[in-house]
Amino acid sequence: MKKLVIIGAGIAGLTCGVYAQKNGFDTEIYEMHTIPGGECTGWDRKGYHFDGCLHWLVGSKPGTALHKIWRDTGALDDTVEIVHYDIYVRYEEGDAAVNFYTDAGKLEKHFLEIAPEDAPAIKKLCGALRRMGDFGMPLDRPMDMMTAGDGLKFAAKNLGSMSKIAHYNGMSMKDLTAEFKNPLLVRAMLATFPEDYTAMAFVTTLAGMNAGDCGFPRGGSRALAQRMAKRFAALGGRLHFNAKVDKILVRDGKAAGIRLEDGREIAADHVVSCADGHHTLTRLLDDKYTPPVYKELFGHPGRYPTVTSALVFLGVDADVPFKYRGLEVRRDTPFTAGGIAGDCAMITHYGFDGTMAPAGKTVLGCYYLADFDYWQALYGDREKYEAEKKKLEADAIAEATRCYPEIAGKIEVTDVVTPMTYVRYCNAWRGSWMTWIKNDKEVPRYYPGVLPGLDGFIMAGMWTLPPGGLPGAGASGRFAAHRLCLQNNMEFKTD
Repeated sequence: MKKLVIIGAGIAGLTCGVYAQKNGFDTEIYEMHTIPGGECTGWDRKGYHFDGCLHWLVGSKPGTALHKIWRDTGALDDTVEIVHYDIYVRYEEGDAAVNFYTDAGKLEKHFLEIAPEDAPAIKKLCGALRRMGDFGMPLDRPMDMMTAGDGLKFAAKNLGSMSKIAHYNGMSMKDLTAEFKNPLLVRAMLATFPEDYTAMAFVTTLAGMNAGDCGFPRGGSRALAQRMAKRFAALGGRLHFNAKVDKILVRDGKAAGIRLEDGREIAADHVVSCADGHHTLTRLLDDKYTPPVYKELFGHPGRYPTVTSALVFLGVDADVPFKYRGLEVRRDTPFTAGGIAGDCAMITHYGFDGTMAPAGKTVLGCYYLADFDYWQALYGDREKYEAEKKKLEADAIAEATRCYPEIAGKIEVTDVVTPMTYVRYCNAWRGSWMTWIKNDKEVPRYYPGVLPGLDGFIMAGMWTLPPGGLPGAGASGRFAAHRLCLQNNMEFKTD
């Protein structure tokens, strides 16, 4: 039985571990944190639960490609209720409002009422939402190992979506909104997804929701990760917490195991790193095997930005009626914090999941775009860092109270997350919870994770499947396990 060591118990690591165990490997996962999940996590504060990751899950719908991964790994099972939204987000600007309905028919009717002059663009967009809802990632085998037959099979299955994908692929939100004339619609769309984000993220999210996918698993991120860890353990896998890896051991051009920060060494036949991609390449492997594509992308963060943010959670001692999952409200004057000026307040109401707050109470979350360099510089001065967090907290309370006046004086718990929180708990490069957000030609859609000059090693995780997120993490974990089987002349089994 081949010994496999996986670094990181995030979604990629847990996925790889489950499939590796199913295929006869002796698998151990080493995780620096005290719980599984990586950035797919949540935490409790005085009876409230603050979810730090999920807003929807691609693959929540049975029959979709990713759904099988979530079922295989225990992320979803028959006990998990999937919550669907009627309105994904509502945008408000003075007396005007735009609802982003998850039903393409309702969305089209609503948009046409607001902007009849944009009828061609609206019908084009909503037509794409109807056609692209069941578009799925090719998951049967690692993408670089797909045959011509695999490609034809995938194209035939997604024939109705291909022309739409060709149109939106490579398009930014700025490009997409240029097809519209109505300034209110344009501002609403850009408040939901900023102008430099890929338009495909916006289109595929709404398309998935229209098709009945992209629901929210009741219980949230932490519960999902814990179910995966439980499945891994039930298959005989071993999970080690508080076990930060210091180096990947290399002997004669082959990964031979790992060394932990406490000095212990663990030998292995194979090593899969599902830790942060930058940390893996530059710290664990001393930058000796970094491919040119990653030297370019990681070496120029200004040219290739990634996604980070700050969050303020509010535990409210009031049962605030639930109307909208997300609320984007245009501010009277821009607010600057964390190095970025924002025109909108972005508030999530977690009332769609009753497990987030005690009965009669409510969790609200306020989201802020963030400049990592700004927060990193502040982090060296704890007084200034804490003051900036207090500034965010005060703004979140003020804006949430403006939107929900009934919470005034009833906020009993707050918690502030900054980009440095992601660094501290997850070693996340530049506090990133998604990878590169632009469709630059230099950004690979998929990187196999095999490094030239280093045998016995695979890199997995969202950095190998941009833009990342849970779909990229789960798929890359499965691909890594599949590749291990092929390297050992074994048939890959999923059941």
